[in-house]
Amino acid sequence: MTTPDLDVLGALTRDYAAFQSRKSGLATALGGLMAILLALAALSPDLMGARVTGRLLVEYLVWMPFLWLALKWGVGRVLYRGLGPVKPSPDAAYERRRWFWIQGLALFLLAVLLAGLYAFASGLMQVNPSRAALCPPPLWMLLMPFLYLLPAPWVLRGIEEARAYVVLVGQCMLWLVPFFLLSFWPPRSASLPADWGRFGDLSGIGMVGLILLILVWGALAMIRGWREHHQYLAILRALPRES
Repeated sequence: MTTPDLDVLGALTRDYAAFQSRKSGLATALGGLMAILLALAALSPDLMGARVTGRLLVEYLVWMPFLWLALKWGVGRVLYRGLGPVKPSPDAAYERRRWFWIQGLALFLLAVLLAGLYAFASGLMQVNPSRAALCPPPLWMLLMPFLYLLPAPWVLRGIEEARAYVVLVGQCMLWLVPFFLLSFWPPRSASLPADWGRFGDLSGIGMVGLILLILVWGALAMIRGWREHHQYLAILRALPRES
C-alpha cells in the first residue's frame, strides 16, 4: 500500500471513529421528527382529555423518549455496521458539552418533581383540602423523572443524541406539570385572581414561542441527521476494495 493510500485510510479511520463515538445519523433525524410530532400533538385542544383503551392518551405519549432510545439502538444495529474496533482521541471539551446536556436534564427533572411534590404537599396543608389533594400522586408520575434520567449517561453517545433526548423528555415532562398542579393543588376560591388573565396571556405566548423553537430545532435535527447518514455512506464508499 502506497503512502497516499495510507493517508486516505488514516483519514477514513478518523472519520469513522468520530461517527462511531459521537454521531447517530438517522437517529438524530428520527428524534427531530418525533419532537415535531409531539409538538403538533400538543396543539390539539382535546389532547389532555383524549382516552385510548380507557387511559389518557398522554399516559402513552410520555413513554416516547424510551421509544426513541429503542429505535435509535435498532437503527444503529441495522444500518451502521461495525468496521472494526476504533478509539478516537479523547476530546475533553466535547465530553464536557455532552455532560452539560445530561446534567441540565437532571436538574430540569429534579425541578419538575419538586414542584409536583410541593403542589401535593400544599394541597394537603390547606384548611379545606379538595378530594383530589387527599389522593397521592400516581406512582408513574413520581417515577418518570428517574426513569428518564437512568439511561442518559450510558446510551447518549454524543451531543446530537443528548439534545434529541433532552428535547423529547422536556416535552413530556411539561405535559405532566398540569397534571400535578391541576390535580393536587386545590383552588382557594372559585374566582381567579385579577392578574390571572395577564399571566395566562404571557403563558400562552411563551408556549407558542416554545413550540416554534421545537419545530425549528426538529427541522434542523432532521437535516443534520440526514447529513450524518450520508457522511457514513461516503465512508463506506471510500473504503479500499480488495482486488
